[in-house]
Parts: sequence; structure tokens; C-alpha cells
Amino acid sequence: METVPTFQSNGPMTVSDSSLEVMSAEGSSLPTDGFETPMTMTAFLEASAGIWMIRRVVHHQDHQDDEDGDSNLIVEPFGPNDNSVAAICAALGVDPSRGCGGARFWWESNLKLSDRSEDRAAALVNVVNPEDSAKGFLVRDKGYVEKQAVLSSYCFAEDGVLTITTRYDTSVGIERCWFVTDQLRMRVSSVQNLDGVTMTTYCTERRCPSDADILALARHTAEREI
Repeated sequence: METVPTFQSNGPMTVSDSSLEVMSAEGSSLPTDGFETPMTMTAFLEASAGIWMIRRVVHHQDHQDDEDGDSNLIVEPFGPNDNSVAAICAALGVDPSRGCGGARFWWESNLKLSDRSEDRAAALVNVVNPEDSAKGFLVRDKGYVEKQAVLSSYCFAEDGVLTITTRYDTSVGIERCWFVTDQLRMRVSSVQNLDGVTMTTYCTERRCPSDADILALARHTAEREI
């Protein structure tokens, strides 16, 4: 059984617009002044909650053709008492009492309705370093590169860039992600094996407005036209 390794020591841009300020006062998830860059995994997952439209480019460093495309990413955070915490931790022999909540993820086509599938889903549990809240481990029910339960280490840099390192049986994946604003994220990643780097990925992720956001915007626009 795999156990959690010993921990070792080793200005975002904001969007301001009068109409969006009005909607934020009504509880909208659209841009708000005063957005703070997440510096812990709990804050990062909470800031990521919702639906994101992803524009993705993949460069293969071997014989495969490069790829690009759009999709939707749905992020649903959960707390430490969620039933998923014990189930995910058990897969790698991690004490579930160390879990500080986590999140579920779904990848969907943005061209089809009701395209959610468990084949394109994943969940993770956050295990925070008790000595440094900017570091920790993610217990995942399945990895991005190899579809098996896996443990990833993470850390936040002083500028808010999140780095996640995942070691698989035959490869290592490194992913970096950061918020440009509360509505826009950037993500880059690479996969490396004994032959060197085999793949790099670049993503721009924009938050999709909810139905409530769209209605609030329409209502505010109508009020301005009166």
C-alpha cells in the first residue's frame, strides 16, 4: 500500500466594470474587484468551481500529429466530510483523516448536450502539508497520463503559480496552472519518460457564465436602456 511521503522543505490582474460590479452585488460569479490569487489548494479549488471552456493545444514530441480543440471542464469542490474522501484515500492507503476536502472533475464536449461521462471524470483529495499550507499532496482516483490511482505533490510559488508533479510507473507529468483573473486561467503541462519529454500541452481556460449570470446581465442591460 502506498503511503503519503514525508513533507520536505525545499499580482493578479483584476477586471473592473460598472455593470459587472452591479451583478456581483447580486451574487453573480462574474468578475469582481478584489480577487485574490489562491495560495492554498482549498482556495484554488473554490476559485475554480464552475464550468470552464478550454482551448487546448497538444504538441507530441514523437511521431504523432499535434492536436488542438475546445472542451468544457466542470469543477465541483467538496468538503472533508464527503464520502469520496475515504474511498479515494483507501485506494492508496492514505489516512482519510488527513484529507482536507477535494474536487470532482468532468471533461465534456461543448458541442453536445448532456455529454457527461464517468469515462471522462476524475476526483481528488487534498492532503495539506501541516507545516506549510502552500504545499501538499493530491490523492487522485485516476491520473491524467496513466488511468490508475496516483499520488501527486503540489506547491504554490510566491506569484500564485501552482505546480503539480505526478510520478507514474513509466513517466512523470508536471502541470502548472494559474489565474490571470478570476475568469481566466492558464495551464501548461509536460510528460517525460526515459526517452525525454514526449508531450507538451498549453491551455487557456475561460469561465462560462451561468444562467443566473446571463439573466442578471440581461436585466441590468434592460434597466440601463430605460
